Amino acid sequence: MRNHDNGVWTAVFEATTYEEAIVVKGMLEAAKIPVVLDRDSVGSGLGITDGLLSELVVKVPKNMAAKAVQLLQAKQMFRTE
Repeated sequence: MRNHDNGVWTAVFEATTYEEAIVVKGMLEAAKIPVVLDRDSVGSGLGITDGLLSELVVKVPKNMAAKAVQLLQAKQMFRTE
């Protein structure tokens, strides 16, 4: 994935529900940070692409990742586990 500045997108948040991903996406977009959602399935090798073994990954341009993480930390949305 590439952005308009020819940079790479990087993951900044892993949401366990679609609703959580949309909240994070909206928060980042309000701060003028471009966002894409990417479904990442932990169970994809087992043919499981929905439910508990599936999550939505919130990605931003790599050059904006630090700003995105800082914003998520300030809003207490960032998980360090």
